[in-house]
Amino acid sequence: KWLSKQDNTFVKKSFSVNWFHLGADISNTIVSKGVPENSGKILSNLKSHTSFLMVGTIEPRKAHAQTLQAFDQLWEKGLNHKLIIVGKRGWLVDSLIDKIRQHPQLNHNLFWLEGISDEFLEQIYAASSCLIAASYGEGFGLPLIEAAQHQVPIIARDIPVFREVAGEHAYFFTDTENPNDIATTIVNWKILHDNNQHPKSNTMPWLSWNKSAQQLMQTLLGR
Repeated sequence: KWLSKQDNTFVKKSFSVNWFHLGADISNTIVSKGVPENSGKILSNLKSHTSFLMVGTIEPRKAHAQTLQAFDQLWEKGLNHKLIIVGKRGWLVDSLIDKIRQHPQLNHNLFWLEGISDEFLEQIYAASSCLIAASYGEGFGLPLIEAAQHQVPIIARDIPVFREVAGEHAYFFTDTENPNDIATTIVNWKILHDNNQHPKSNTMPWLSWNKSAQQLMQTLLGR
């Protein structure tokens, strides 16, 4: 309930709050084309190792800094897991961008692909071992759906929206700012993966944009 003022009199009015799921069928959209000259080398590198993918603009809430710190721990222990970051430079990340560009693992165990095409992103998904969805907060989390469409396993921060989207189809880590939580999760996930006991994304449900539009119509019009 809420109050509005009409003719100097407050009158009770009712309203409802509702929601609908977004669509995620990239195959029915106009995708950008083109791959870099070194695409074959990058894809081969990812396929030949355990590779973890992050997709999204580099900004503080996406937790790239925490994730990179976690991988620094793993690399210091001699693990050659790959971390590939796909996304343009955002805001309030100058120090992080400097760290990425000067990182000793850049183009070896660490890759940053800025502004790649949809076509190449599809190939990156297919070549990756696992998606890491580390955001502290999200409105939806489209990369989780994209990963599931490629049958790529998912490691995700334990926040409500990721639980709603992925449910039992993702492996969750504790919602803290401690890099060790992500590093430990990756090690534990790898053990499960090697024994084929990790959560699978293959059957994770998702909607087409047509179904999403139908949900919106149902929400707005009740039909």
